[in-house]
Amino acid sequence: MKKILLIEDDLPTIELYKTALKAADFDIKTANTASQALARLKEIREGKKEKPDLILLDLILPDMNGKSILKEVKERSETKDILVFILSNYSDPKLYEKLLREGADKFLVKINITPKELVKTVEEALK
Repeated sequence: MKKILLIEDDLPTIELYKTALKAADFDIKTANTASQALARLKEIREGKKEKPDLILLDLILPDMNGKSILKEVKERSETKDILVFILSNYSDPKLYEKLLREGADKFLVKINITPKELVKTVEEALK
């Protein structure tokens, strides 16, 4: 079973994506603050938690910008190979290009993708 870490602060959005991804047989863990996400990444680096196959990362979190989490994931040898999909409502092409250069694997605009389409995109990426 493929593992996904969803880093998102909006609870209805978490439930929507979690339900769709679980129905497609993914193991979903969530973090709704950057602090929780960083703590989980630390546990992964220390071997206390299993490494996810994919991180779905919102950019706007209450306590830190998602770009900082992307940097943390991609700069550490233990986590740099994890796929990171940015899942945000920002649709700025310049930001999109910058995040891809910084290690994001895909940029998905939430309002342009249904939960079903998200599942399909994730399934294709994790084949």
